[in-house]
Order: sequence, then C-alpha cells, then structure tokens
Amino acid sequence: MSADRYPLRVRLHGGRNTHGARTTAADTRITACSLWINATATNHWMPPTAVITCSACRRQIAREEAR
Repeated sequence: MSADRYPLRVRLHGGRNTHGARTTAADTRITACSLWINATATNHWMPPTAVITCSACRRQIAREEAR
C-alpha cells in the first residue's frame, strides 16, 4: 500500500473499515476513497502500520501506484 501518499490510518466515527488518509494543502484530511474527515467527529486514529480494510481505498491506492 502507498504509505507515501496516504500515511494516516483512521476508522471513521461509527465505521468498521480502516481507511488510508492524507492531509491536504488546506490542512484538512481526506481518505483515499474521497471521504472528507470531519475534524469534530470522534474518529479512531490508528498507527500507520494498520492494514487498510476499506476496499474503495485499496482500489484507489492500487490505481495510483499503477501510474
């Protein structure tokens, strides 16, 4: 998985999957599957070694690595 582009791991509030995420230039955070992370929500931040379980995140990261 692309640790360079999506170094953060998060389980969103109420969610079951672990997403790959990154910080944007505007200092907001977005997942690889294009979900904006609500800064006021109680999200579960995980270590960068956590496995990404969101299938949409995994597909997007694989597409980006194939370029």
